[in-house]
Amino acid sequence: MTVYAGLVGVAGAREGVSAAMLTRHSFGRQGSRIISAMVAFTLAGWYAYQVGFFGITINTIFPNAGFLTDPKIAGLWGGLLMMSSAYIGYRGLSIISNIAVPAIIITSLLGIVKSVQASGGWERLTYLTTAGDLTTNAAIVVVVGCFAVGGAVQADITRYSRSAKQSIFATFIGYMFAHSFVIMAGYIIALATGLDSLPAAMISVGLGIPALIVLIAGQWTTNDNNLYSSSLAFSNMVKIKKSTIVLILGTIATFIGVLGIIDYFVPWMSLLGVGFPPVAGIIIADYYILNKGKYDFGAGVEFGDFSRPAFIAWIISFALGLYIEWGIQTINSLVISFILYLVLMKLFESKNIKVFNKTYIEIEEDYDFR
Repeated sequence: MTVYAGLVGVAGAREGVSAAMLTRHSFGRQGSRIISAMVAFTLAGWYAYQVGFFGITINTIFPNAGFLTDPKIAGLWGGLLMMSSAYIGYRGLSIISNIAVPAIIITSLLGIVKSVQASGGWERLTYLTTAGDLTTNAAIVVVVGCFAVGGAVQADITRYSRSAKQSIFATFIGYMFAHSFVIMAGYIIALATGLDSLPAAMISVGLGIPALIVLIAGQWTTNDNNLYSSSLAFSNMVKIKKSTIVLILGTIATFIGVLGIIDYFVPWMSLLGVGFPPVAGIIIADYYILNKGKYDFGAGVEFGDFSRPAFIAWIISFALGLYIEWGIQTINSLVISFILYLVLMKLFESKNIKVFNKTYIEIEEDYDFR
């Protein structure tokens, strides 16, 4: 995740554009709309999932607190609440994150300490086992699937970095340390309590109000990013103001989440874990290898319509990633797309085959992406 999200993020930082804009070069101007549609609807689906999980979280912590803590009602007001920071934009995301991240780290530390104490010491904790039946490969696909789209659209956030170095450093710290630490904290708490519901597990080790704070904060910081990037991708498809798209997508996704999309979690995430890394692989190959780390954007720039090599590489790598049992599916699909795209581009060039059916000149700047 750090490698491929970091490379996409650096491209966004250098060019100052979103991931949707980056795909205009590799997939074509019209082709980028197809990728944007997938990103927009997938992240909106993630938003819906988090809304449903938010309702369950509130109800687990306050099971007898009345109407407002009913899972569906809590999901409804939680979805509208999380929509507010995405509507404000990048500054709104920053404000929530600056509050939430320290709270998450502190509560995770408390959870680890209390779990070790409840287990009778660290040594006894290490001997505990779980009843899970996922293979290591399947588990990795699920974990990466949770952030597969986020990694592919890392440029949406890093485009505001002061430099490429700042972008890669932030991505490295975020994925390798902060995110990994929180995952391990959740695992330790679940292991110590024997519960597979994180809210219930945190309450079980004595984290009442802190559990509420960290779970709300964690979901909020994740979900406003989902809606923000979804609206950016959707803006690449239709000429509607981004803030308006946030309201429309956020409202629809909130109601879908309230209706129970949470039930389809594992198969959905497994599919994402294999399907979206190839998009990043193609962006990385096109930007760093074929274009030597430089893109042009704005009025006067020439774009193609649909890149045949990009879509052929993406479809084949997605299919092979699903059916090749050797290794890890997510990594397989990413590496295959990277290599296959470069091979196809070379083949098209050597056989004098058109990469695009037609090209045209960009007339105006898309300021919504800058």
